[in-house]
Amino acid sequence: MSEADPEKKTEVVEIPSDAAYKPNAIANPADYMRSVAVVGAFELWSYYLFYNGNNGGGPNSGFAGLVDKMANMHADKNFIEYNATLPADQAFPEDASCGPSTRTCMVGYGSSQMPLVSFILLRTGLAQLVVAFVLISLGGLGDYKLYGRTFLFWSTFVSITLHFCFAFVDVENGSWILSTVLLFFTLLTYNMSLSFFFGAFPRLAKHMPSVYQKIDDGATVKEVDDEIALQRSRISMISTYWSNIGWAVPLLIYLGIIFMLNPDPDAGQTYWTYNASAILFGAYWLVFAVPYFLLDKKREGPEIPAGVNIYTEGLRQAGEALKLAKKLPQVWWYFVGYFLYCDGVNSCGTLLGNLQGQYISYNVLNSNLFNLAQAFSSMLGCLIFWAVQKQFRLPTKVMLQASVVTTILMYSWAIVGLFSKTLGYKSKAEFWFYNIGAGLFYAPFWALQNTYLTDLIPAKKAYLFFGLFGIMSKCSAFVGPLVNFLITAISGGSADYIAFIPCTVISIAGFVIIQYSDPVKGRADVVKFEEEEREREAAALVK
Repeated sequence: MSEADPEKKTEVVEIPSDAAYKPNAIANPADYMRSVAVVGAFELWSYYLFYNGNNGGGPNSGFAGLVDKMANMHADKNFIEYNATLPADQAFPEDASCGPSTRTCMVGYGSSQMPLVSFILLRTGLAQLVVAFVLISLGGLGDYKLYGRTFLFWSTFVSITLHFCFAFVDVENGSWILSTVLLFFTLLTYNMSLSFFFGAFPRLAKHMPSVYQKIDDGATVKEVDDEIALQRSRISMISTYWSNIGWAVPLLIYLGIIFMLNPDPDAGQTYWTYNASAILFGAYWLVFAVPYFLLDKKREGPEIPAGVNIYTEGLRQAGEALKLAKKLPQVWWYFVGYFLYCDGVNSCGTLLGNLQGQYISYNVLNSNLFNLAQAFSSMLGCLIFWAVQKQFRLPTKVMLQASVVTTILMYSWAIVGLFSKTLGYKSKAEFWFYNIGAGLFYAPFWALQNTYLTDLIPAKKAYLFFGLFGIMSKCSAFVGPLVNFLITAISGGSADYIAFIPCTVISIAGFVIIQYSDPVKGRADVVKFEEEEREREAAALVK
């Protein structure tokens, strides 16, 4: 077998107008853009390590605790004012604080107050809603020239800068509202960076050396497609694994910083440790972002067609993608199911994060240890899922199903808390179980979700569909706050636990709908769609 030559040029073969998906036919190099530069080892590793830096550990769990702590301190002041209005025989002890055992923590002023958990959900949901708007208006441009790379660069730059801005937040005396606004924009730019980052890996998979080797050796269409699918799964899973390493390493460093700033963190807290977390995660991301932008080979997409408005192209393509529901129905089954599943699971995660924070009184050390447990179990979970899939050659959908079912079971355990005073995430052991379980079962989902999507979409529309996929992901968390507002109004102090019931039901509904998507039918739909696109482009050239 000859080695794959990155400089090798292949003659473009004319594709008959009646071409169809023929898995046993010899793969046509032109169909797989064989003349495009092969992915090099350093470039691939720079991609992995970018996700190592862009791990989300800061805005999602690390210094997000800074904002949650400030909001909780404000809620405690509201609780003290509320407690002072109660008759002496009904009042709580003077040293009591808000929480599940007393009164639901409320933020706001006067009569305009809401539960802390609803506020946290609303904060996250609004950030994701804005990301959805940005992606639907500009995301489609990622398929043209180097727009996807440009958006990735600027969203990364702004997010890292905002990380460092948290160094100047005064936890004890600062404004909890201003810190919330700062976290909002940090989450916004982080999620934008993540969405455009995910849009790049399908192209990498298609230009891997092993794929070019099979094409050069005269492999069949099915053999090449299977290799591309395997490489997509490999790149997605390995990059997710490195993302978890990138979450664990700063947490280990942060553990040393906690003890350095306060030798006895269990006895009390030094608030600046929250600020140190932001600086640490920002610097860590910066170190691993630079190599990717230096080593990326800048594989350009097509030119923007004449007469296209670049500011509305994303909206036009989003409308076009919606029209493709009949041509690519498997994608939309997956999108709808994914939307519902993520809405339920993301809301469960936020609810559990709030319960955990209140249980440990937002203790920096305990929070860091829980995060470390989740980070290391996430690495183990990705390894186990990848090893099982590789050993038994299981389809991506089977692995996705395993992750979804185990995650739903893990979160649904919280429902027990409605009926028990000791079970249902009401003990430290259960929170250890949650963090380890989230790593083992939920972490692989983030790699599998992207891999499965690539089985259902045309490669040339990767940025568009990943943009829409990002929209589904971001919008999915916006329904949760609305549901919890209603639940809080009805159930009062029970809201922290009763909200798990609708969230679990929504997750199960999403799982059921995902089962209707079929990757085999999806591949056939994609081939037919790509052939129609080639015919349309050829007809346009004749004119």
